Amino acid sequence: MKRLALLALVAACGGTVASPPPKTAAPEDPLARWDATPKAPLAWSTFDDATFARAKTEHRFVVMDGSAEWCHWCHVMEAVTYHDDAVRKILDAHFIAAKVDVDARPDIEERYQEYGWPATVIFSPDGRELGKFRGFIAPDRFAEILNDVVAAKDEGAAVAREDPAIPDAPMSEEMLAWIARQAAVGLEDYWDEQQGSWGHTQKVPLYMTNEWALSRARAGDETAKKRVLFTLEEQLAIVDPVWGGIYQYSTDGDWKHPHFEKLMTFNAGALANYAEAYAFTKDKKWLDAATAMKKYIDRFLSSPEGAFYPTQDADLNAHETGKKFATGHEYYAKDEAGRLALGVPRVDTHEYARENGLAIRAYCTYFDATGDASALARAKKAADRVLATHAVATGGLTHDRDDDSKLLHLSDNAAMALGLLALADSSKDPTRTMQAAKIVDAVVADLEDARGGGFFASSKDPAAVGVFAVRRKPFEDDVTMLRVLARLARALPDRAPAYRRLIDRTLRAIATPERIRDRGRMIGDFLVALDEVRQGK
Repeated sequence: MKRLALLALVAACGGTVASPPPKTAAPEDPLARWDATPKAPLAWSTFDDATFARAKTEHRFVVMDGSAEWCHWCHVMEAVTYHDDAVRKILDAHFIAAKVDVDARPDIEERYQEYGWPATVIFSPDGRELGKFRGFIAPDRFAEILNDVVAAKDEGAAVAREDPAIPDAPMSEEMLAWIARQAAVGLEDYWDEQQGSWGHTQKVPLYMTNEWALSRARAGDETAKKRVLFTLEEQLAIVDPVWGGIYQYSTDGDWKHPHFEKLMTFNAGALANYAEAYAFTKDKKWLDAATAMKKYIDRFLSSPEGAFYPTQDADLNAHETGKKFATGHEYYAKDEAGRLALGVPRVDTHEYARENGLAIRAYCTYFDATGDASALARAKKAADRVLATHAVATGGLTHDRDDDSKLLHLSDNAAMALGLLALADSSKDPTRTMQAAKIVDAVVADLEDARGGGFFASSKDPAAVGVFAVRRKPFEDDVTMLRVLARLARALPDRAPAYRRLIDRTLRAIATPERIRDRGRMIGDFLVALDEVRQGK
């Protein structure tokens, strides 16, 4: 069968890309075709088993548009490419087009985040991937891709697989030290002497790697100290000078070309990084930077009920027809009065558990560094809100508040458990530790791979088809579970043997040379987790 080549384009919203592709020739400028106004909504299908059942019945392929509400290039692709007459003709004849908000679907985000957003994935009717494409695709190119799929007429069947069993034995200190050394050596290749941070093509506020470098600096590593403080200084260039908050990333290999999405993942990470830098150095500029993050989150990403919101759009009125559209470049160049005269970019008001866990932990870090009691109170309020609105009978947490699906996702539960453990430390409240332990019990019952070690991304879905019938073990979220388990093993000695067994099995499942190498510059959280695991040995 004719295989479709993977496409790497620079016109994509960042996500957590481990190692950005080299620059390619710039695609056709999509803005030349965009009249700066969102088009009429399209009739998208849902992305679920019913869509694949329909695809089989109607002998159609499925094309998934994985996008984020805040993502500039996602807006461009919908307005330009999916509204193109030639593209619509091919889609209507041979495909079912389904749009997925990746923030609302952690299972899809985890599976395709390396492609950035939008991520376009084309499936056979039985759920096999026929092609995966990164970023904005111009209409002519997309029509060509779709025609190639139709011409190939792939009718093969999907095949599920299972990870091999792993030995049920502890990992030695020597093995852990060797793994840590290999990961740190690999990270060294990404260091950017001129611009700071790790990676050259796309400059991202790598809060997890910054956290590791700060921990090394506190341990007396002068090189780590020099590097992380230089990095934190340089990345201030993508902090909003008016409202605070950090943008998602900058292109062109420097910090001067920001993309203006504001995501809780990066803002919570930056808040924690700058608060830790202040606690370490007592330099007021780091306190000012941390406070700018906190003020932004308090003002824009906080719900009246106490939870935290996940994102704010890059552009103004990207979803509203009939209103004046402004790109982030235009909007964020204005002062406060100029911005407010136009309106405020959309804030996603979902209350996702993962983002709340990240924010709770960051606010605890800010409290630990400053003694600001309001930050601790804010963290407590968010924790209580999420536990009240997301908990299911097993003790686990759903992705969003009042989620009828009752599915568990590792990203949500691991992040919230880690946030609760930070809250336990900051507030000296052992009930928070037990809340985290209850979440872990639910994760072990529902998501542990008893055969291959580690934890699956999501609850088992009996209706899943094709590639979605194969449960994946996401590196980043399994790493967060390592941190949770290591902290629980220290906090609850009577349960420590069971937690350490889970730690060892998870390490054996994920700490392979291939997976570590694939993480590239995004390996800082793993290095932090290894340090925490080794502390408990």
